[in-house]
Amino acid sequence: MAGHTFFGKQKLCYTEVSDFTDYQGIGHDPLYKRYDSVASVVKRVVPEKYHSFLATPEYIEDSDQICWHIDKWDETPTRLSELQGLKKSEYERIKSETIAAYNAALQVLEGEDLQILAGAIRYIDDERIYCTDNKVFVVAWGMTPDTRQHKVIGSVIHEYNLVKKYKITFDAGEHGSFSSKMDSAILKAEKYVLSARDLPNIIVDNGWDFAGWIPEPIGHIVNENISFTAEYNKTAEVQTLDKQIAPPISDETEEDKEQMFTCHFLAGEHGTINGSPSIRKIEGSHLRADELPLVMPHSGYTFVGWSDSPLNCTIDGDKTFVAMYDKVPWYKRGWLWLTGLFAGKGCLRWLLWLLLFLLVMWLLLWLLRDCKGNHAVNGVVPVDTITCPDGRVIDDNGWARPITGSDGTLPDNGSIVAPIMGEGGTDIPVIEQPGVPNTIANRLFLFMEDENDNVEALAKDFKAAYPEDRYSIIGYDKEVKLLVIQMPADERDRMRQTLNSKIPNHKFIVFDEEIYELNGRISSQSADKGWHLDAIHLKQGWSITKGSRDIKIAVVDDGIEASHPMFKGRIVDAYNVFTQNNTLSLGEGHGTHTAALAGGSADYYSQGASGVAPECMIMPIQVFDNKQCPLSALIAGVMYAVHHDADVVNISIGPSFKGLDALPVEQQDQIAKQQFKNVEKLWTRVCTLAASKNCVLVFAAGNDDILSSVPPQNRNLSAIVVAAVDKNLYPTDFTNYGPCSDISAPGKNIYSAYPHGSFQSFDGTSMAAPLVTGTIALMKSLKKDLTTEQVRNCLYNTGADVYGWMPPMVLVDEALQGVKAGKFFQPKARIMKPVPDGDGDRSATRHTTPIVEVPVSPNPALDRPDETDYDAIRRKIAEYKEKINELEKLLPKK
Repeated sequence: MAGHTFFGKQKLCYTEVSDFTDYQGIGHDPLYKRYDSVASVVKRVVPEKYHSFLATPEYIEDSDQICWHIDKWDETPTRLSELQGLKKSEYERIKSETIAAYNAALQVLEGEDLQILAGAIRYIDDERIYCTDNKVFVVAWGMTPDTRQHKVIGSVIHEYNLVKKYKITFDAGEHGSFSSKMDSAILKAEKYVLSARDLPNIIVDNGWDFAGWIPEPIGHIVNENISFTAEYNKTAEVQTLDKQIAPPISDETEEDKEQMFTCHFLAGEHGTINGSPSIRKIEGSHLRADELPLVMPHSGYTFVGWSDSPLNCTIDGDKTFVAMYDKVPWYKRGWLWLTGLFAGKGCLRWLLWLLLFLLVMWLLLWLLRDCKGNHAVNGVVPVDTITCPDGRVIDDNGWARPITGSDGTLPDNGSIVAPIMGEGGTDIPVIEQPGVPNTIANRLFLFMEDENDNVEALAKDFKAAYPEDRYSIIGYDKEVKLLVIQMPADERDRMRQTLNSKIPNHKFIVFDEEIYELNGRISSQSADKGWHLDAIHLKQGWSITKGSRDIKIAVVDDGIEASHPMFKGRIVDAYNVFTQNNTLSLGEGHGTHTAALAGGSADYYSQGASGVAPECMIMPIQVFDNKQCPLSALIAGVMYAVHHDADVVNISIGPSFKGLDALPVEQQDQIAKQQFKNVEKLWTRVCTLAASKNCVLVFAAGNDDILSSVPPQNRNLSAIVVAAVDKNLYPTDFTNYGPCSDISAPGKNIYSAYPHGSFQSFDGTSMAAPLVTGTIALMKSLKKDLTTEQVRNCLYNTGADVYGWMPPMVLVDEALQGVKAGKFFQPKARIMKPVPDGDGDRSATRHTTPIVEVPVSPNPALDRPDETDYDAIRRKIAEYKEKINELEKLLPKK
C-alpha cells in the first residue's frame, strides 16, 4: 500500500475505513481527515509531553485505509491489553496521567475546539493503546468499530511486520533480590545476543555469594522466551557455622583458628536461667533469637529484657548480657494470690466469689466510667496521661507494638493504627528533612495497588519472608489495603528496595511513613474578631438554613475539648484511632478551633465566634499522638468518618514542605508532576472510597507558600481543597495557591473556640477549610445527596472574586441559593486579578506568577532507580542553589 513519511514518526498499523462507524468530525469531514485542526487544539491546551498521544493518521484514498504513525521507537510497541505484571502497571499509570491531561484540557475549551478534542478522545480502549519507550499512543481514535461486522476490536487493527521480540526473565533465586523491580524481565529482538550489560544487578543475602546464572546468559542468542535463575554458594562464615552443628571438635587449637568468642548470660538478682548460660560464636556472626536462654523471673517480678540487646549484636569479642526485671504492681500480685484462694474448695471459695461480684457491681455503679476511669463528657472521655522517666507528662494513647504472631495473621477488626510513641513514652526515630515531610526512620508503608488484593495474605507472606522478631507488622487497614511494618532503622532503606522481590506473590508499593502537621497557628493579631463571618455572608445564609441534625461533620484533627460550650449536646461518634474508643485529648487546641468553626454554636456570634453550621452534628476524630500524626493515622481517621456516615470531613492536616518556596514555581510544578506519586495513589483510593459513600472530603491547601498541587492529597478530583485569603481578599502570606485549589476562604486572624472554655484567633488554611466544610454541611442540609463534583462546581460558580492566583472565596448565602437553583454546571475559569502593587502580604506577587512549561523527563526514576522522593527534592534544591551561586559570581563586585 502507498505510504507517507512524517518527520520523527514511524508507521505502526492501519485500519479499514469500512470497519468503523460513528466517526467524530468537523462539519462533513471525519477527524482523521482534519488532523491539522486536532493537532492545533492539542498543542494549545495539552501539556507538551502528551502531544503525541493521538497517533498521526494518513488517509490513503486508493485503498480506503488509514495508516497510523507514532513517534519513532527503540522498544517495539506493544498493545496495553497484551502487557502483564509491573510493566502493565507502569503503562497503566502513564495512560491514566495522559488521559487526565486531555480531560483537564476539555475544561478550558468551548465551542468548536471543545467539540474537536472531545470527539478525538471519545473512543479509547486498551486494544487501541500501544506502549513503548515510556509513552502511550492511541490509534483509531475518534471512531468506534462497527459491531455488526466485528466482535473483537483487535481484528480491525492491522499491524505491519514489526521486529519480533521475546521476553527474557531473570529469577533472583532463594538467596538474593534485584536492586530494581524493573530488572526481573526485559524484551529483546529476535537474534539479539545477550551481553553482561543486559544482566540485572543482584543484591545477595547475608551469608551467600553469587555463583552465576543457570543457564549461562552471556552469548545467548534470543530466539524464544527464556528464564535465567541465579545460583549461590554459602560464604565461608556460613560454612563454618554449619560445622558448629556437627559433633564437637576435640582439638582446641582447631577452634581457636576459627576465632570463636563466648557470650555469657547472667540471671541477675530476681530470676534464674533455664538453659545454657553461655554460647560460643564465631567472630563477625550474630546471635539469633533461638540461641538465647529462657529467663525464669522470681515471684513478684517480670523479665523485661537484657542489659544490652543480644539480637543483631555483632560478635567481635566476649560478650556479657544481664537479665533485667520490673517489679509486678501490688494489684497484680494480689490477683495471683486471689487466684490461689479461688482454686480452693468449700464455703470459703463461694464467699470470695460473692464478695468479688459485689465489689465489681459497686465499682460499676460508682464509677460509670470507661475502662480508664474517666467520666464521659458530651460523648468524649478525656485521655489519661503517663509520666515518662525523664519527667515529661504525655497523653497515653498506647505505644507501637507487633499486632500479629509469627504466622502474620491479622486481628479480626478492620484496622489498627500504630501510635507515634514507643513503649513507656519513648520517642521513635524521626528523620527531619527541610523541604519535604518528616518520616519515621523505622517504619514503612506497604500499599496494595489493586483494590481486589488480599492484605491478610500479604501480612502472612511478609512474616514468612521476615520471620525474625525485629521485623513486625504494627498497623493495617483491610479496606484501604495497607500494612505498616517496623524494622531496625538502619535496615529501612535496604528493605524499601528489596521487599517486592522478597514477597513476589503480591503487587504492592513501598513508601515511607510520613509525619503530618497541623495547618494552623495562633494569630499575632486580635482585632476585627469575627470579620470572617461577615465576609462569607454567614448571617444571610442562615436565612435559608442553619443546618440539620441529620448531617454529620467529621473533624479529623488533634483532639477536642468536648465540654466547651460551643459543642453542647452535638458531639456524636467521637473516636481516637490509636485507642479505638472515645478517649480524646485536648491536643494543642487546633481540633477545638476547627470543629467550632465548622459546626460550633451560634450563641457567640456577637463576640466574633460561631460555627457555620450550628445545627449539624460534630464527629471529632483524633489522629494525633502527642503532637505528631503519622500518615496511617490520618488515613484511618478519614476512613472511620466515611464508615460512620459522615456527610463532610474536615482535614486541616497535611505534609509540610517548608522551605520549598525557595524554588521557582516551574520547578514546584515539576515536583507536583513527578514526586510523591505513591502517596497520591493512596489518597486516590481513599477519596474514591469516600465518594462511593457520598462523603465529601475537604483538605486545607497547606501553609508553605507553594503550589497547592505539591501536597499529594490535594491532587484529586474527589476532594475539595481550600486556600486562604485575608480581609482584603488577597492571598495570605502562607497559603498554598494555584493548581489543585478549588475554593478559598478567610484564613487570617480567625476567632474561634479554644480549650478551657476560652476563645483564640488562629491563622492558617486550617481555619479556611472548616468554613468551607460548614458551608458544605449547610448545602447537604438542603440536598443530602450532593456529590463532590456538584459541590465544587456550585462553590466556584457562586463564590466571590479574589486577587492573585486563587480560586473564588466562598459565599454561604450564594452557595445555598446555588443549591436551590441547581448551579452544578461546569464553571468557566475566572480572570485572575493581580494583587495591587504595595498591598497585601509579602509574598502576594508569587501568587500571580504563571507557570512556564518546562520539559519534564517521562520517568526520572528510571535514571535514578534508588532515589526517593525526598532525595529528588533535596537534589532539586541543591541544583537551584548552585545556579544562584553561579549567577551571583557574574555580578560586578562592589
